[in-house]
This record gives sequence, C-alpha cells and structure tokens, in this order.
Amino acid sequence: MPRYRRWTAGWVIGLALVLLLAAIPGYAQDHSQDTDPVVSRVNGDPILRTALHGRVRFVRWQYVRELEKLHELTGGNFALTPGHVGDLLASLDDPALLGDAVLTQLEEERLLWQTGESIGVTPTAEDAQAYETAFFSLWTGVPADQVAGNADAQVFIADWYASATAASGLSANDIRIVFETEALRDKLFEHLGASVPTEELAVNTRHILCSFHPDNVGDLTPPSAEQRAAAAACLQDAANRLDAGEPFADVAAALSDDRASASQGGEVGWQLVSYLVTAYADAVRDAPLNTRIGPVETEFGFHLIEVLGRDMQSLTADQLNESQQGYFQLWLADVWTGATVERAPDWNAALPADPGLESLSGTVLAALDEFRARE
Repeated sequence: MPRYRRWTAGWVIGLALVLLLAAIPGYAQDHSQDTDPVVSRVNGDPILRTALHGRVRFVRWQYVRELEKLHELTGGNFALTPGHVGDLLASLDDPALLGDAVLTQLEEERLLWQTGESIGVTPTAEDAQAYETAFFSLWTGVPADQVAGNADAQVFIADWYASATAASGLSANDIRIVFETEALRDKLFEHLGASVPTEELAVNTRHILCSFHPDNVGDLTPPSAEQRAAAAACLQDAANRLDAGEPFADVAAALSDDRASASQGGEVGWQLVSYLVTAYADAVRDAPLNTRIGPVETEFGFHLIEVLGRDMQSLTADQLNESQQGYFQLWLADVWTGATVERAPDWNAALPADPGLESLSGTVLAALDEFRARE
C-alpha cells in the first residue's frame, strides 16, 4: 500500500500527436503591437493576439482532422475512445477553454526558449528536422529513413502544410517551429536528466496499515475525528498483539487494511524510496533495521513498519527515465514559479471558433451526434 509516490510526466517527450501539434509557438510572425495587441508577456517578452489566434485555429483544425481519423479507425464508433473524443469535443465547443490551454502552452514555450538560451541549450536544424520526419512518418506509415525519398509521403506533407496554413493563417515556417520546440524540450531533458543519479536508495519493509477508510483504502478524503480514532484504535490493537509476542506476519494478516501485503505477512518488499508516499519514505529512510517504528501517519492511515533491509539500487532504464521526467517536471514548475507572466485583461477577446465541426462530412457528424446522445 505505500507504493504511491512516483513522479508522472505532465508532458510527453516524443511524438504524441496532440501534444506535438499543441506546441506551436506561433511567435515567428512580425507584427506591430500598435495594430496587434499583446495578450501576454512572459518575463517581458510579448505574445501577440494574431499569434494566439493563429495557434488556436491551427489546433482546432488539427482536432477536427483527428476526429476524422478516429472515425476512420473506429469504423464510426466513437464510443471506443470516449475519453479522448469527449476532450476534443469539449475543446472545440468552448473557445475560452481551448484558448486558455493554447495561451498557457505559448507561455510555457517562451519560458523554455528563454531558459534554454540562458543556459546555452538550443537545438540544431538537424534536431528539428528529425522531429518533423518522425512526425510525418507516423501520419504516412512510411519509415522515417524513407520519408524524404517517398513521393507519396512528400505529397502528403505538402498537402498537410497547405491545409494547415489555409486554416490557421500561420506560415509554413511558423508551423515548422513546432519541431524546433520539441527538439528544444528534448535537449533540455537530456541536459537536466544527465544530473539525475543512476542509482537510488531502496528499502525492504513490512507494515501493518490501519486505514482511515478501511472499506476503500485508496480513498484520500481527509478523515473525520471518528475515522482517525478508529484507525488509531486498530493500530493500538496491533501494537498490543505484537508486544504480547504474536508474530508480525500473523498480526498483519489479521488486521492490516493493505490486503495485498497482508496476505504476505505485511511484506512490501524491496521498493525505491521515491516510489513510497512521502511520510512512509521519510520514516524508513534512516530507521534502524529490524525494529518496529510507528505509528507513522500517511494519507492512507496509520502504519506500524519494520525495515528489513536497505541498499543502493541501480535504476532500470524505465526507472531512470521516470526519474528524469519527474526531475524535468519539478524543474519546469520552478521555472514557472520564478517567471513573471502577465496576461492582458482582454486576452480572450474574440477567440476563434473556426474551423469547427461543420467542416466534417455528414457521416462523421452523424456518428458524433450518436456519441453525444449516448454520453
């Protein structure tokens, strides 16, 4: 039960379609601020209204295209991907919701470019080209190393850019900045990830959990006074039985609300400290071995814990990647905290509502109507 604190990436490195296309800065255009108002300033660097509106139109265009593709892939049954389709429709239906998400992304990209330049981390043209090639490889099904010489892929790319620029008002160069931005993210990830240790402290523990919510141990709702008292009484009962000489495994099997480990005598086994909830990790990091500690309170309840072993453990490739992603997210949060981001009061004025669902075929619209009716 204590295995709950592992960093998750709020961003995805690579070529996830929606995130990649949502990354276009749209600030390569040169407009006079007298005729093109500023919608936000990031550390004094302005984002202009035409950049925001062009970006919004581009994302809307891509979302419509994605609905077309999903219709094709699901045979018209949008219920096969309800969460994603619902998110796309919610964004298309609410210009303010999408506009806020787009502007937030633009602001974050400014922060990435500003920070990258300040620490001397910038992508090369080859880095950006690699992202573009890989992206269109996904769209066309042509292997990345064959895209440049494949006539059908090149026709698709030309048509894609023509449609994108017509729908958004952005230039092809504006759109290509997306690949440079993704390459920048990759460079920053590599730069920061290089400082992440390749090994980490691991502990072998066993525990008895008296949950605040024994009928639903994963419920993180703050406990009432009665629930806290019941959990404390449970833990005291466990402590009394242990003090009387009853084996830890037997008490865990009888009383612990973490049923997965209770069936193993309370054994959690070897876990990296970063996989553990904060209070549990803090308690076991330096605790004496083979000695009962507790009560230790976490968001799940009260624990009695024994640390059976402690050692440094080399991270697997997946674990190292998780740690690097988590470190990147923490770093990015610090960048945001230290930034000055000032949005204009009227940043959301006249946000585009086009292109919209009306550009879809009647067959796709009928499938969407059926999907909405079911939802």
